[in-house]
Amino acid sequence: MVADERMAEELQGTLDRTDLVGVGHAHKGKVRDSYVDDGVRTIVTTDRQSAFDRVLGTVPFKGQALNAIANFWFEATADIVPNHLLEIPDPNVVRARECNIVALEFVVRAYITGVTKTSLWFNYAAGQRDIAGNHLPEGLRKNERLPEAILTPTTKLEEHDRNISRADAIREGLIDQALFDRIAGLSFELFQRGTEVAADRGLILVDTKYEFGVLDDEVVLIDEVHTPDSSRFWYADTYDAL
Repeated sequence: MVADERMAEELQGTLDRTDLVGVGHAHKGKVRDSYVDDGVRTIVTTDRQSAFDRVLGTVPFKGQALNAIANFWFEATADIVPNHLLEIPDPNVVRARECNIVALEFVVRAYITGVTKTSLWFNYAAGQRDIAGNHLPEGLRKNERLPEAILTPTTKLEEHDRNISRADAIREGLIDQALFDRIAGLSFELFQRGTEVAADRGLILVDTKYEFGVLDDEVVLIDEVHTPDSSRFWYADTYDAL
């Protein structure tokens, strides 16, 4: 009862929007509000909850929890790739280095699942066997583990994301070959780290997406890492029941 009362109280004070002054030019995302000034991006993770590109409402403490998870993973992967994080002045806020955004999201998948138009199972069930440059064999079942993790990049700066192969991304001028291959390697390293840490906690890292920027010719990990907003996790002890 106490918990219910606290939740009801907190629902009246969720962080659904910000209008900060003096910290830079504002950019509004589905979950995060950011402000850019003089090479620094101030990012406020709100309590907004989104799904399928729609904001559904707000959840108490969601922004703090999401921010904390992302910051944990930035620290836990800093030996693999540098990230944009500068400081954490508030539980909902980070200040980060402003980078030139790579126009792709690097999606790593270890299982075949999902219902969205870019998901592996949705496309496989529709008859596709070559997805973002990966040839999949016949006879796979939903939620089955793949022989090895695969990379299925998606476009980032378009109105609707679409799966895209390495060859097509390079041909369309979204990225050059050397940068793609560098980031692809980093993505698999990050996924391996995430898989190991998740397994220690009884979880399966099913799939996730990584976003990158470039700053002074250095590849930088940005946005968020292995959060519930960017990743799919399953409980390991109930996987067989899926």
